[in-house]
Formats: sequence, C-alpha cells, structure tokens
Amino acid sequence: MLPIHQLLARFKGLTNTDKTKKEKIVSLLLKKNIVVSPKQIFFSNKTIIIKTNAIIKTEILLRKEEILNEIRGCLEESEYLEIQ
Repeated sequence: MLPIHQLLARFKGLTNTDKTKKEKIVSLLLKKNIVVSPKQIFFSNKTIIIKTNAIIKTEILLRKEEILNEIRGCLEESEYLEIQ
C-alpha cells in the first residue's frame, strides 16, 4: 500500500483556474491603483464582470482597452473580449 503523500502528489500541481485568473486580474489592477477583491470578479462567456462601486467601475471602463490588453498578455488562453 502506498503512503498518502505519494497518492496525493499527482494532484499537487492542480490549481483552481478561476481563482488564479482572479488573483492575476486583481494584481494587474493593483498596479494601476485600482483596488478590487477576487470576490468581486466573475466570468461569463467572454466577459469579465467586476461588481464594485461606480467610481472604481468608471476608472476601469476609462482604461478598458489598456486593461484588456494586459489581461490578454498575462493570462494564457485569454478569450476575454469585454469588461463590465
């Protein structure tokens, strides 16, 4: 019988992809002095939905193309076309 650490070793490299995507988006927005938590970010089809107050949302929408281009460069398989 194998020890438990050997059985679980194959799952060590697996990550929650939505969680890692959200964390990368949050860090990217922090570089632009926009504070958003991962709990405020949702994905729907090819859209990133950020549920936050109007001031932050306006700031994101003003820099929308710049942020989307950086998200596409940062995330592998980035198919996101829109931020709401």
